[in-house]
Amino acid sequence: MAQLKAIARLADQGHLAEARQCCERLLAEQGPNAEAFYWLGLLSDAGGKPGEAQKFYRKALYLQPQHPEALSHLATLLVAQGDLAAARRLQVRAAQGVDKDA
Repeated sequence: MAQLKAIARLADQGHLAEARQCCERLLAEQGPNAEAFYWLGLLSDAGGKPGEAQKFYRKALYLQPQHPEALSHLATLLVAQGDLAAARRLQVRAAQGVDKDA
């Protein structure tokens, strides 16, 4: 999808606000999208908003329960908060998704 590639390119170039606007526009035009929510989580995380990032990662996982990047990033945030049990559950889910693909 061209919009998602544009979001990734903007984020990689450090244009976080523009990348966020593209995500929000994509969601407004097309409705819920796991990848857009993942990018909003990543952008929130990069912007120092871990609580907001968690919400977006969870939305991505609601739509795509085995989204590998969302699982990984959410697990990392949970470890940072000291919720090791929840982080471990996400890590197990991520590993199970990898095993299914093998």
